[in-house]
Amino acid sequence: MRRFAFVCAYTFIFFLSQINFALGKSAPAQGKKGAFNKEAFIKSAETNKILMIGLVDCITYALKNNSEINIKRIEPKLKEEDIKIAKADFEPTLNVDFNVSDNEEPVTNTLLSGGAASSLTKDVDINAGVEGRLITGTRYELEFLSKRHRTNSRYQQINPSYEVEPKITITQPLFGEYGVFINRADIVIARNNKDISEKDFRETVMDIITETKTAYYNYFYCRESYSIAQLASKRARDLLDINKARYAKGLLSSVDLLETETAVLEKEKAWIAAEADLKKAEDELKVITNLVDNPEMWNTELELIDKPKLDKREINLVDSLQNAFQYRPDYESAKIDLKNRDIKIKVAKNDALPTVDLTGSFGLNGLGEDYQDGIDRISTEYKDWGVGVAFSMPWGEGDRAQYDQRKLEKAQGLIAFYRLEQDIILEVRDYVRAVDIQSRQLEVAKLAREKETKNYEAQKERYTAGQVSTHDILDYQDRLAQAELDYIKASIDYNTAIINLDKAEGLTLVKNDIILEE
Repeated sequence: MRRFAFVCAYTFIFFLSQINFALGKSAPAQGKKGAFNKEAFIKSAETNKILMIGLVDCITYALKNNSEINIKRIEPKLKEEDIKIAKADFEPTLNVDFNVSDNEEPVTNTLLSGGAASSLTKDVDINAGVEGRLITGTRYELEFLSKRHRTNSRYQQINPSYEVEPKITITQPLFGEYGVFINRADIVIARNNKDISEKDFRETVMDIITETKTAYYNYFYCRESYSIAQLASKRARDLLDINKARYAKGLLSSVDLLETETAVLEKEKAWIAAEADLKKAEDELKVITNLVDNPEMWNTELELIDKPKLDKREINLVDSLQNAFQYRPDYESAKIDLKNRDIKIKVAKNDALPTVDLTGSFGLNGLGEDYQDGIDRISTEYKDWGVGVAFSMPWGEGDRAQYDQRKLEKAQGLIAFYRLEQDIILEVRDYVRAVDIQSRQLEVAKLAREKETKNYEAQKERYTAGQVSTHDILDYQDRLAQAELDYIKASIDYNTAIINLDKAEGLTLVKNDIILEE
């Protein structure tokens, strides 16, 4: 069974808690599971804390206590039990029975009953045996039969008599349940279902990682957007201070001063809006990382350690498609499901056929004055054997209908499988395109930011010399702020495209150094 594990994940959590303790920061509270302590949350709201957190930290937190992952983690264990249940059909069964009978009936011939007016018999049967089925469909039964018989007949030489008989019975299907494939079908299907559950678990982990990284970078974008709005507001206020001094000297009109004051207010509004987006993005990251459930961390301010990587990745559509068809869990699950449908078709077809069973039995008899005497007298001279053939044929349309139903289910599965292949091709192609486009957007945004920065510095000097109007310098400030924001957005969009492509290729776990253990 494959189980999810992280490379040094729990070790990281331990050292993080130790570092926080050494720096005087609170470690995560370890309360009782399932218990909600509202007092602890309220008390935590009284203090302002800062948590330094990186991308690996967020992934670790997201995977550690995620309820969906915990549910999916149990599923392979359930399927493992299904395998044991399927294998149980081939485990031997011990049978023991004990019967006592007492019979008295009138007789019509006193000579046969030894002169008695009625026939009295008392029997005690004690039988034990082991029966089971082999993987070929062969059924076997090993029995040890014993019987104590007492009668009032004078002609019975041993009274009571003890009969013992070791016996073996073999039933070999010639049709129907014949063959290893048919008899192992339930086991193979159970194993395949376990593999599917492991693929589903892997896909769930990939989804959580993708969502976590996306939320992390979105929060990074909102922090940068907030900083840019704050800087834009500062530029406008600095310009307002300059224009107030100019106005006092009669070097600036009241219209220009009013325009500057309006611009400052607009920048303040943008700054406040950016703060609202920042808090929302921070809460979304806390939710996905489960920090919102921790009374000591739910109200902390998150400071990000990792910035988006801007390393260019060489992307090839053919390679990406090959990776997707090799590593995607949903595609692997779909192929396994088709195998299960093929097995069910063969089983249903077999069930619609007549069954012919060849049966043979052989036993040795022994008779004595007690059980031990009976066992000692078992001899090959007293044999009990038999051979027979049993034939049965389905009567009606039920088995045939089930066979047709299984074939229709396979047809449905093939349609869904081909549609999945098409969806994978289109999805991978779109994400490959997105990576290429966002890469070029990033280059343009970077160059535009550099040009706008130089342009703004030059226009400030011109404004100081009175060569640029207040309206123009405010416009240059807006253009610079937008260029800075565009660059940040382009870097986030590029990283998001990479994240989505990794998911589409089925390489999310590999790219994040997360493994699934056997």
